[in-house]
Amino acid sequence: MRLADFIRSNVDPILDQWDAFAKEIYPAEKLSAVALRDHARGILRVIATDLECAQSHLEQQAKSRGLAPHPLMATEAEMHGSSRFAEGFDVNQALAEFRALRASVLRLWSESVQIPPAEADDITRFNEAIDQTVAESMASFTELKQRRGRLFEVLLSSSPDLNYIVDPSGTLLYANKAFAEVFGKTAGELAGVDFLALCAPFVDDIGKRIRQVVASRKTYRAEMCASPGLGDGRTFEYLLVPVLNPAGRCEAIAGSARDITERKASEERIRRSANHDFLTDLPNRSLFRERLQHEIKHAARTMLPLGLLFVDLDGFKEINDRLGHAAGDQLLQQVAMRLSACVRDTDTVARLGGDEFTVILTDVTDPTHIDTIATEIIAELRRPFTLAAGEATISASIGITLYPGDGTTPDELVRNADEAMYASKNAGRNQYQFFTPTMRGVA
Repeated sequence: MRLADFIRSNVDPILDQWDAFAKEIYPAEKLSAVALRDHARGILRVIATDLECAQSHLEQQAKSRGLAPHPLMATEAEMHGSSRFAEGFDVNQALAEFRALRASVLRLWSESVQIPPAEADDITRFNEAIDQTVAESMASFTELKQRRGRLFEVLLSSSPDLNYIVDPSGTLLYANKAFAEVFGKTAGELAGVDFLALCAPFVDDIGKRIRQVVASRKTYRAEMCASPGLGDGRTFEYLLVPVLNPAGRCEAIAGSARDITERKASEERIRRSANHDFLTDLPNRSLFRERLQHEIKHAARTMLPLGLLFVDLDGFKEINDRLGHAAGDQLLQQVAMRLSACVRDTDTVARLGGDEFTVILTDVTDPTHIDTIATEIIAELRRPFTLAAGEATISASIGITLYPGDGTTPDELVRNADEAMYASKNAGRNQYQFFTPTMRGVA
């Protein structure tokens, strides 16, 4: 009897021996009879059909290397391997089943066709020797692979970064401890959940980004501000990396997200310290020049005048000397608040240093608006200031210049406003004056 015919006629006895051996493998101990024989009957039929088909020497060579042409659908052996993986088998345990299957078939067939005992024993012992070699090789391979897996698992699990793997459909395949803790779950509870649905309430466009990476097969890097509920509006820097199969298709996306909230806050503090006065938190000289340049360009486009006020405090030095520097600092802080309260949010109040302040008034549609603001500032700064060291009274001298009538560059406008301010001081202080060409050089 040919081997193919023998297999078809003896499927059940062969599977009985399969069961007996498989039950000795640790992960199989708890499997049902149905799960134990998972796909085995189909595998035997496929082998029998293959034996019946004529094959060339080259086809046999390719098959011996595991390089036979692959059918369009998943094979019984592939489905069996997927099941065993899910059931916790390692590579060596999965291979052991097939070695046992081969030995059972050859032993039963040898007995059936009455192969001389010596030759039958040689066949059996040859297969056993091959099996032992494979077992030793795969045991070493499996141990190294498992060790590498353990190392990477510890590395990813101990990382404070959020690490995860998602399949192209959005199913979460892996999540490390940090990722799971963000959602108040364990990593095991998150396996297999819909990643897009999980993150959608907290992160905008994550589904779009995943689809973009799958389609482009290119890494995507960006920052995102998570909505309240996911760390109270924290900022994350994240990376989405496509995992490509041998055919070049994206089979998964490896993601990593790092909480950069503190870093962003530090960067913002540095930025503000570089552009804002440390005492009053107003724009400093550098940011004032930048804003003035910007507003000049804006005024040129809108054809609306721009007003620049140079405010110098009268009597500040006396207050500083009499009440102390701490009182002087407190006075400057209150001056900054009063100046800011006199103008719109679209205007700019800046401190150039010492007791010198500037105000940029934009989109001036009514020239009398500048007079109104200047008058209000004079009145506000004339009111007494209540300080920790006592009450203080000052006044202000203000110089005003206009764009484009008086000048078209930041330097011209600042110089004009400064000269107009000195004209106010020379005229008796506690007043404002608009720049006129006759003021040039007088200060």
